[in-house]
Amino acid sequence: MIFVCDKCGICCKHIGQVPQLKQFDSGDGKCIHLTEDNLCDIYSDRPDICNVDKTYELLFKEKMAKEEYIKLNIKICNELKNKYGT
Repeated sequence: MIFVCDKCGICCKHIGQVPQLKQFDSGDGKCIHLTEDNLCDIYSDRPDICNVDKTYELLFKEKMAKEEYIKLNIKICNELKNKYGT
């Protein structure tokens, strides 16, 4: 199972409460690296917290199965879409 990002940009438009991304907040909660077409202009060098697979390996590998982690990411993604729209 893999996490498939549909590039809606909602998570990147609401980083204000993510301490690891504070330096990337433009002041309104939007990431300074989010382009107008909802892509990341530092994608290949993005922070680990923005990489589902790296975050799993670094922080969650010992706490849950990868399938459970991916399902949780999908759930949170859908909750953000419901809250903020797509």
